[in-house]
Amino acid sequence: MTSIQSHDTASKNWSIEVNLVRTPDEYAMAMAIRAAVFLGEEDNITYADEFNGNDFVATHFLALVDGDPAGVIRVRWFNGFCMLERVGIRKRYRSYKVFSALARTSIEHIRQKGYKIIAGRARGETIKLWRRFAGTQTGPEIHMHRGTLIPVLLDVPYRPEKGHMEVGPFGDPDYEDLLVQEEGSWNFDRPIKHHRLAAE
Repeated sequence: MTSIQSHDTASKNWSIEVNLVRTPDEYAMAMAIRAAVFLGEEDNITYADEFNGNDFVATHFLALVDGDPAGVIRVRWFNGFCMLERVGIRKRYRSYKVFSALARTSIEHIRQKGYKIIAGRARGETIKLWRRFAGTQTGPEIHMHRGTLIPVLLDVPYRPEKGHMEVGPFGDPDYEDLLVQEEGSWNFDRPIKHHRLAAE
């Protein structure tokens, strides 16, 4: 799943959509949000701190509120775990609803890719937001140039009935077809045979 549509029935009747960033225009929107939030609002973060080269090796999710760029979250992939970071939401849209839509979409994408562990760092009171997603603090506060951060870990729920990536069986036509499908738009409905192909 690469997008979530939700309608807020509270005081702000926002339509929130979260998309996997796929185009140069979406990427520009994501970086503009990061610049507005971290460079525009934070006195201790420099351009080199915020845009450090990891953006081109990561996956980004972009939240739109009524079509306007509102929030972003970045995922970096490691062996056995991934890192959720650089969560930024523009001041006018800063709310639990936007954060929740970003978190749910990115966590579901991570689950579909077969990851079971998510690491992250919370800033101050945002630890409460991650606890709503069963995030737990894994150690004492870390004092970094970006400020004081709290290390957080989330266990990704195992939902095989909703489909997820597995390792192999390589060579199986259905599995090979799954691997070449567009990122985040996988069709898990086709049966995959779990057998070893005979060596020739």
